[in-house]
Amino acid sequence: MAIVEDEVRNGSEGEDEIEVVVEEEDGDQDSDDSDDDDDDDVEDAMEKVNELERRIEEDHYNYDDHISLIQALWRLSDLDRWRAAFDRLQNTLVLRPEHWLLRIQTEESLAHTSEAQAEIVNLFKLATLDCYSISILSEWYSWSLSINDVTEVRGQLEEVLRRAGADPLSGKAFWDARYEMEKAQLEAMSEDDSEYETQKKRVLWCLEETLSRPLIRGEEVWQPMEELALQLYDQEYVDKIKKIHEVAVEYLQKITGFEDKLLVIEDVEEKHKMYQEYIDTVKDLAQNEKYSECDSNGILKVLYDRATTECLTSSQSHDLLLAYARHVQRTSSRETIHRVLDSCTRRCPRRSTFWVLKMQQAEHENKEFDEVKTIFETALSKGMDSYKQAESLWLSYCEYTRRKTTFDNEPEVERLRSTFRLAWDSLAEAWGEEANDCEVPLFWARLEYKRMKDPKQGKEIFEEIFKYGENKTLSKYWEALIHLEKCREPPANERRLRELHRRALRSVTDYPPTLVRLWTDFERDTGELQTMLECSELCQAKVKEWRDNYQAMKEKMTGQKQKGKQSQNKKGKIDKRKQANAQGKRKSGETPEGSDVKRKREGDMEVEESEGDKVRGSGTKRRHDDDDEGDNKRQRKESTSETKRFGSREACTLFVSNLDFKVDEKSLREKLSEFGKIVSMRVKAGVKAFGGSICYCQYETPESVDEAVKHDRVPLNGRPMFLSRYTATKSTPTFKYPTAVERNKLFVKNLPFSHCTKEALTEIFDKHGALKDVRVVTFKDGKPKGLAYIEYEDEASANTALEKTTGLLVADRKIDVAISAPPPKKDAGQASLGLPKRDTGGGMRRTQLSSFIPSVLQKASTSNSNGSANGDKRPLSNHDFRNLLLKK
Repeated sequence: MAIVEDEVRNGSEGEDEIEVVVEEEDGDQDSDDSDDDDDDDVEDAMEKVNELERRIEEDHYNYDDHISLIQALWRLSDLDRWRAAFDRLQNTLVLRPEHWLLRIQTEESLAHTSEAQAEIVNLFKLATLDCYSISILSEWYSWSLSINDVTEVRGQLEEVLRRAGADPLSGKAFWDARYEMEKAQLEAMSEDDSEYETQKKRVLWCLEETLSRPLIRGEEVWQPMEELALQLYDQEYVDKIKKIHEVAVEYLQKITGFEDKLLVIEDVEEKHKMYQEYIDTVKDLAQNEKYSECDSNGILKVLYDRATTECLTSSQSHDLLLAYARHVQRTSSRETIHRVLDSCTRRCPRRSTFWVLKMQQAEHENKEFDEVKTIFETALSKGMDSYKQAESLWLSYCEYTRRKTTFDNEPEVERLRSTFRLAWDSLAEAWGEEANDCEVPLFWARLEYKRMKDPKQGKEIFEEIFKYGENKTLSKYWEALIHLEKCREPPANERRLRELHRRALRSVTDYPPTLVRLWTDFERDTGELQTMLECSELCQAKVKEWRDNYQAMKEKMTGQKQKGKQSQNKKGKIDKRKQANAQGKRKSGETPEGSDVKRKREGDMEVEESEGDKVRGSGTKRRHDDDDEGDNKRQRKESTSETKRFGSREACTLFVSNLDFKVDEKSLREKLSEFGKIVSMRVKAGVKAFGGSICYCQYETPESVDEAVKHDRVPLNGRPMFLSRYTATKSTPTFKYPTAVERNKLFVKNLPFSHCTKEALTEIFDKHGALKDVRVVTFKDGKPKGLAYIEYEDEASANTALEKTTGLLVADRKIDVAISAPPPKKDAGQASLGLPKRDTGGGMRRTQLSSFIPSVLQKASTSNSNGSANGDKRPLSNHDFRNLLLKK
């Protein structure tokens, strides 16, 4: 809006007055321009908000992005989203003092109801959980004085003094504020008022508290305290306060040096060290009866609060917080304990320590089961920073659940079992191989044996433990199993215990002497001469083998073995190096004469092993009565004779994958024996790379393998088996089915799962022509995807079926039918440099290197600078990249 001054004066106006004329047209034009600018600003702000929302969704822990989003939403005047953004940041990270002040001061300006004021009090309490800030506490104090209800004001001031009243550095300011408030109340009263004397005592109490505490500049209130005390009491009372004040001054002199040093130290680790010395000094002073009136416990709480705020990034912050929590648990009320534990979980949310303390405190106060469970679930949602922390959290919750379980109550027992199963599975899913050596199943198994009286279930838990990682070779699990089997009810017989000892000794590699002692003691107590001799022989051999391996490893690590042979072999190594250089490089696959390199022969494949044989390091189950190690080794001569008898082992071997993790070997053998006579079969249970168990099945003749491959994806217990030929050499996998257009084959989708069977589909499609094959597409576990391929003998039948069945209603679903024309598959051999390769091994493996590849290399180049003369693009070679890096 334009304002123009006119020199023409109106007669009614004064001499110095100027007439103001508003030019409407110009004003409208400027207003329109301003509106357009505002729209552009709003649009830009919305784009920025959307971008920040996306970035926060990708990385929840980027503090700066959260603050930028809050600022952008404030510019948009979107109060609800602004509050939601603050709440999300608060639930994710610890807020800084300046951002807490921004939130609180904004809410103060909008609070006009009692509910809004209660919410502000809650914000102040949450802010003091995140940090010890004088500015926040001062704001709390100032805001409290604006409340009309005196009782409510005193309550809020008490909250502030409870947090900062004992602070030697800043506490006096808060006591002065309380004194001024009470003094103002006193001055507003008359001497005839019934509360007048009581109010005087409140004022005196504020002055006495200031003098009796070791507060910097506390002596400034001595004169008003003396005057008021003489009005209410006598000189003896004043002398008593004086003695307490003198002790407080002496106390202050012992700690003032720490406050001075803390004001100038900037390094976090150095400041933490100074705070620790400060705290230790106050603890020593607290033991002195002379300083009993100086509130050492209050000073310690303030120091811990200050230290854990200022040194939160220190490597020792967790230990400092733990000491804080322990101190409060010993010396404070329940309300303070809860506040401090909440503060610890806010400042260190991804460590289990303080969540466990919270659960234990709730249990100590006899809280309901669901309340403790809520604390645990909140802790779990924060995400622990290591496997040990996650395991500790789960173990604590399992311990609590066990304490709340009555073992005569079946529902409570089942709740306990489901808790253990959930804990074990959750740790394995979240932490992978780190969870192999987990304490949760061991705890569970002990309870099954001792409290639930179900040793069968307990032994099944141990068998499951032995399937993961190196657990089968660890003595601690076998030792626990043997002890539990000995003490079980009903007790195990001697033969089973002896077999268990034998199996344990054979499996353990980390420290066999433990198992040797257990078996020896068992035979001494219960065995016969023959079993005692067998035990002694096997134990001696095992210990000798273990010691030899240990000595060899020790020599290898210390280098003694290499040093001993260095002088005598030095010349020989030089001669061999010269000979190798003279011969030049050999082609891949060739072996020079005289080479000591031993290559695995065709007759030495892993599948040679007959059923029941043991392969060291595999997870194969085996019978305990076939444990003679000598029988498991095959001589090369025997292997050669068998090769002549049965033909090439590789040609006679079938590879089976996609089996259940807990495959039934008996059913598998029966199914595979339908294709020919089996010589040997070896199962590896739970191979993660293949997403299930795998099997090597050796037949007598290659024809049996040919027959088996024809039945690829035949189901076993409802899950399709992937049958293929075994080969010792790696080869590029080929797609089994045609990828070109097939006019005589139909692709059907949107099928109801109830009709995803060959029989149901045959009944629908055989009306339109002779069927050649019906193939139902399933997931790896055998469950249907709702897809199928229908192959006819000729194209005419397929076209007729396409017309008749497109949109056909099958069990309330309209099916989609089309000619089979799969999209072209990308050649795996022509993958772009820098792009992550798909894992062709199947299963669940995935590369972790793609995140380290520069983004420019993950994008297809649009430049023809490296192309050929006719403009065709060619992939960059290593030489091209070398030139790029060297800027040639």
